[in-house]
Amino acid sequence: MNILQELEDFINEFNSLKDEDFSIDTIRIEFSKQYKLEHLKKVGTWEKIKKNSPLIPKLKKRLLEDEVTSAYRLEKQNIYYYNSNADAPKYRKAVLVIFGMKQYHKDPPPRALISNILQILKDVTSVDICIDLPYKPNLEAVKQHFSLTRYKREIASETHYINDTGVPMLDVVVFYNKALKNKLKHTLWRIEARISIPNSRALALPLHEFKQITDLAKVTP
Repeated sequence: MNILQELEDFINEFNSLKDEDFSIDTIRIEFSKQYKLEHLKKVGTWEKIKKNSPLIPKLKKRLLEDEVTSAYRLEKQNIYYYNSNADAPKYRKAVLVIFGMKQYHKDPPPRALISNILQILKDVTSVDICIDLPYKPNLEAVKQHFSLTRYKREIASETHYINDTGVPMLDVVVFYNKALKNKLKHTLWRIEARISIPNSRALALPLHEFKQITDLAKVTP
């Protein structure tokens, strides 16, 4: 069984037990360029992204604390890798990001392609797990338990973050107007958790803790 299937099985089992609807939207993998890059380049054509490309800000939103120095995109898919500054100046490591796996306005990256990449890299560093609501989440109820930070560059979209969840591995939770962001015709809000995975071979995800937050957001005002 591949890592993607293991992740999905873990989430689907939780969903069935808790009557929830969590899905994976983003996967990140830190890897060694020395051992993996040659094999990774064989999956398709990678194009270097120019520093002034509008894709760079889009990519940065999906990252952790790294700065994007040089980045490459796979065949117009939402699949990228970039040099990690964690071991600068040698840049022996890179980070691969696959996002847009849960979308409504366009097709996600092909599953077979994702599986092929994960078979090569054989690891997952973190995932973004999301749930979508057909109404605006109750942010006031969330504020009673967590400190919410508003993303000032996207005032219209009302994007808010919980930057300190108090839960190991549950790095950040984001609330945003997905209908506005993707120009959808119906009301749709997304709650998204960025979850670190210290060891993908002993899989554990803080889904119960994430559900506690999403349950707050579902409370009727």
